[in-house]
Amino acid sequence: MRVLIVGEVPFVDTLAGLCRARDHKVDLFVADDLQDQDTLDKMVRAATRCQLAIESLNESQAAKLWLIEGVEVNLQRDVPLLVSAVSASATEIASWTDQPSRVVGYGLLPPIALTEKVEFAPALQTDFEIAARARRFWEDLGFEVVRVPDSAGLVRPRMVCALINEAVKLLAQTGLPVEELDLAMQNGLNAPRGPLSWADEIGLDVVLGTLEGLLRYWGHERYRPAPLLRQKVYAGHLGKKTGRGFYKYDPLLP
Repeated sequence: MRVLIVGEVPFVDTLAGLCRARDHKVDLFVADDLQDQDTLDKMVRAATRCQLAIESLNESQAAKLWLIEGVEVNLQRDVPLLVSAVSASATEIASWTDQPSRVVGYGLLPPIALTEKVEFAPALQTDFEIAARARRFWEDLGFEVVRVPDSAGLVRPRMVCALINEAVKLLAQTGLPVEELDLAMQNGLNAPRGPLSWADEIGLDVVLGTLEGLLRYWGHERYRPAPLLRQKVYAGHLGKKTGRGFYKYDPLLP
């Protein structure tokens, strides 16, 4: 199968690797690179010949809308479009498209190589056969598919990003060292990693975009992003992919 994958790092790189391991042909595009017209033209050509498309861009509503519209209008009829329903629901995303019946929501958070579950959330408009094909695709990649109600954030991303937000607020209020706050969560809850370390893995821009989507969808103040989180994103301290977030790393991007 030829698969188009477009969105933000580090998610798209890892997902492309999983697809190639199953012998799928992958056309991979990082959303930031699509500002270049030549790259955008290549993405459009890839969309016209793919048999399944996957989108993951959650840093802003406007960017996600632009990407979804640009991809979906060039897909052949009945090609499934798998969309990250983290910052917006699959049903809302489907309403942006010319063929909403092809849209199927999913939920994954980095590091996806360490999980065996993918949240699966067809939109209200999704065609049954398209949903079945999307489910088989995730199963063929080796994921356990968990059906969840469609909503912004779904289940795991909603809970994780809310926890990260609280951790960032606590960090700003107490002045605790980042390492100590993470260690307290790991030891106290037997968590596999601390929330600030996880935020760096996901990407602070993605966490911020997800929280803004949750606030817009649910209207609860607990999803209002912590000011320190916004400041980090404004400064370009996005986590592992830029070499600096709450911790420092070797950057993934030049």
